Amino acid sequence: MRGAAAVVLVGLLAAACSGADEGASDADRPSTSAHSPEAVVIRTKLTVAPTAGAEVVATGEVLEGSTLGDSPFCVGGAIKDSHANLDPEVEPLGLLARTITCPDGTVKVGFTPGQASGLKQTGTWTIASGTGAYEGLDGSGEFETTYDASDDALARETYTGTVTR
Repeated sequence: MRGAAAVVLVGLLAAACSGADEGASDADRPSTSAHSPEAVVIRTKLTVAPTAGAEVVATGEVLEGSTLGDSPFCVGGAIKDSHANLDPEVEPLGLLARTITCPDGTVKVGFTPGQASGLKQTGTWTIASGTGAYEGLDGSGEFETTYDASDDALARETYTGTVTR
């Protein structure tokens, strides 16, 4: 298995509800739309680099079923994983840096895979930054990677978590 080379990230978690009093008017209620937590689920398919220590650790794509809140997220978007120490913005957030390139912007994520158990590996992730439609996106969560039994260079991931915009 290629250990820390590939990690799976699938996202999900619940959105928050308003904490306003029932008797308050809409004008009195605090706005929660700009900073309400939203569930995120990112499903991926990856190919892990054939050489341990390669600068590009893995490449792949975002799969159908990925969501940000109630909307599809970046289906068909490109994934590139590298070593986090190559990106000062991501390095404090994990061992690996993931760049997800979507038609409407990019998201950078730091993540750290845990110890593999059979064909599965889990870990945590944190958003480092976003551009375009994802500027100001903040969040974190957990992921699970499942390696292909016949080819451990192939993996599918699910990242789940919560984000705010």
